[in-house]
Amino acid sequence: MQSTNTNKTGSDRRDDEVAALILIENTLTGRSPARYGSLTVDEQCEIAEAEAQRHGLNLRRLITLWDVPRWDRGSRLTNMLDCIKEQPAHILIVPSPLYRGFTKTAIRKHQRVLERHGTTLLIAEQ
Repeated sequence: MQSTNTNKTGSDRRDDEVAALILIENTLTGRSPARYGSLTVDEQCEIAEAEAQRHGLNLRRLITLWDVPRWDRGSRLTNMLDCIKEQPAHILIVPSPLYRGFTKTAIRKHQRVLERHGTTLLIAEQ
């Protein structure tokens, strides 16, 4: 009887854990808030998919977050971490408009914190 090796290669494992962050304001609009580009879910997915392809990755799932108040941007990182804990992702792709208004320092903080949890943040330009 021949044994079958079910171990995945490094790139296969990485592909299994590629996710995209989708931000929506509410279910009525199905868009990101105006301050983050008013992108539809489909537009956000297209941007994330293009970024995944650019890096030779397969986008496997979406992580949807609801908008948070303008003065509470820190909760986005907390929500992202909660989602990553539930369903780990080695790579998280986020369309760049969803970081509009964030300082470079705040973005680097998100990147460092996510990296400590085993996730690489890729911000996808449009």
